[in-house]
Amino acid sequence: MTSKESIFISYRRSDSQDVVGRIDDYLTDHFGREHVFLDRNSIDYEAAFPDRLKQAMQDSKVVLVVIGSTWSSVQDGKGRRRLESPDDWVRQEIALALELGLVVIPVLLDGTNMPRLGELPQTIQKLAERNAIDLVTRRSTNLFKAGMDEIINLIEKRVPELRPAPPMTLQPFEFEVVTLQIQAGLFGGKQVNRQSQKKTAQQHIEDLGNGVYCEMVSIPGGSFIMGAPASEESSEENERPQHRVTVQPFLMGKYAVTQKLWQTVAGFPTVEHDLELNPSRFKGDQRPVEQMSWFDAVEFCQRLSSETGRNYRLPSEAEWEYACRAGTTTPFHFGETVTVEWLNCIGSLDGDAPKSGYRQRTTDVGSFPANAFGLFDMHGNVWEWCADHWHDNYTNAPIDGSAWVTGGNFELRVRRGGSWFSLPWSCRSASRVFLSPDLCNPYIGFRVVCSAPRTL
Repeated sequence: MTSKESIFISYRRSDSQDVVGRIDDYLTDHFGREHVFLDRNSIDYEAAFPDRLKQAMQDSKVVLVVIGSTWSSVQDGKGRRRLESPDDWVRQEIALALELGLVVIPVLLDGTNMPRLGELPQTIQKLAERNAIDLVTRRSTNLFKAGMDEIINLIEKRVPELRPAPPMTLQPFEFEVVTLQIQAGLFGGKQVNRQSQKKTAQQHIEDLGNGVYCEMVSIPGGSFIMGAPASEESSEENERPQHRVTVQPFLMGKYAVTQKLWQTVAGFPTVEHDLELNPSRFKGDQRPVEQMSWFDAVEFCQRLSSETGRNYRLPSEAEWEYACRAGTTTPFHFGETVTVEWLNCIGSLDGDAPKSGYRQRTTDVGSFPANAFGLFDMHGNVWEWCADHWHDNYTNAPIDGSAWVTGGNFELRVRRGGSWFSLPWSCRSASRVFLSPDLCNPYIGFRVVCSAPRTL
């Protein structure tokens, strides 16, 4: 997941405000802060309250309805039950959860009885049909913990993907970062100077057996300006308006998924549909897999998740660009200019294509220097699928690093990074194009991401 909440706590402030803080703390300790939504902790002061609540509900899989002794009897200033008002927040939250088909779990505090069918408005009467959990919050800490453990077990049983991933072991690795700088030549023209430095990052190596590994690099959280300025050569309007995005820490594949890794995971049990074991046009164990659809890439992530117990997925478009830039603002993570010496693509920015260095095929992953995060081949080689629907520009785009899967054209998906068959301008950090998710060709691959881990 990105920073989606997954577990939504619905409650009345006047009924159970103190208790829900304890519930929230317990759930957060187990599932992580990013997976639990409690309005007083999860809504920024400047956020539009109704919009944020609705989005959080849509992002969730489980809704806990916390019911204390006054939950159904609380009245408004005119002496009417608040539950009878269509504007009641609690009523709206439960109605939306039921409409979306989410897992709705009533939590009854300290012997409170479940509201009867006739006590509930028609829009939320199905709440009375749900099995409730009794939670003791007074007198005994042990009874509270036992009740919360029961709630956690039920959540994980109903929504297995919410189980926290097993801890990862992060290990340092060293790599070289190259920067290209353009300077005026002694006799006119331009000269490209190469500078390099050694850097260290953290990685987790997922051992899938038989000498097959999924190498994941730890990407620190942070903020960046997404998109390209109008002054950037060859940039397009779909890369604007530029906007600041804040990204949570996550892990990303050091390389695009290789054919060897693909073949191993494609042999795992099917989740939703079959996968071709060797779809690539350009064969080679260490070459990126290509000629798979967006749906195939998602199936790969689901199988890898089932095998490892971690939530592997496609990156959001914001995560991809943040990871590609690695703190830079230039068109490429290594600078302003590029030649085929530094990535696998066609020609040069001056349009001198094809050149003698044009390879006409994919290359082994890791054939070119990494960026400052330790990620290889973010420019060129193969386009990489992202999770997002296609939008024609960034107007109203998310600013939290999440995938943009509302609005836009849901029949198209985003791809990033350019390929061996792309001119350099298509390989820029900000460049973005679309394709139907059911199409595949020898120019498109992908890399996986997963949420920041607990570590040993």
